[in-house]
Amino acid sequence: MSPVDDQRQVILQLVNLSDIDRQRADSQLLIDSVPRVLASRSRDSDQATLGLEAARTKLMGFQARLKTLELELASREEGLGKANGNLLTAKSNQEYTLMMGEIARKKEEKSEAEEQVLEQFDVIKQGEKMVADAEARLEAAKLEYQAFEKRARTEMAEHQKEHAALDERREQVRRGIKPDTLRIYDRAYGAHGSGIVAVESKVCQGCFCNILPNDGARLISGRELIICRQCQRILYLPSVLQATPQ
Repeated sequence: MSPVDDQRQVILQLVNLSDIDRQRADSQLLIDSVPRVLASRSRDSDQATLGLEAARTKLMGFQARLKTLELELASREEGLGKANGNLLTAKSNQEYTLMMGEIARKKEEKSEAEEQVLEQFDVIKQGEKMVADAEARLEAAKLEYQAFEKRARTEMAEHQKEHAALDERREQVRRGIKPDTLRIYDRAYGAHGSGIVAVESKVCQGCFCNILPNDGARLISGRELIICRQCQRILYLPSVLQATPQ
């Protein structure tokens, strides 16, 4: 095999390695995204839980208010009863008239207290509905999260399996590349996320800088590894991959 064919084989291996590394990076992004997405989706359940707690707190406040109103009503009824009892002790028409006025006032107060109690029962019914709605929202959020989590973890397991297969392929490819070449590739990959890029129209497609005429001529000869002087990526001509080995 000629030096040109040897160099072409090196470029083919490096391009294959670059493609595998790109797929691995994409796969790892998908794997890493699952916990973040699950955490984001779990916040819906957290918000529903907070909503339920707030609804229950309001209902407890409504119920406590009802107890206060009921105590006030009982006090009004007791006061009215005493006023009616005192009516029998009236010693004059004037005193009787005053007592009847007091009884009328207490009846009005009792009536107002009864109305407030009835209104509070309606408020409590609304509060109970509010709690029931919040419970339903929480249950729906939990079920939705559970279903989403199951799908997400299934997909993550598939991505992990794919990633493991890519790791195996990557090691096979790397074993066929010389250590010195791998060091150049790995250094550029660590710095830029790609270790080898094409040259098109005399421009490095990694950093988009023009390559020197001398480097262009060396690329065309296809006998040695050419490194971009700006970004340190390995360079190749797409036509090299399409050439037929001699």
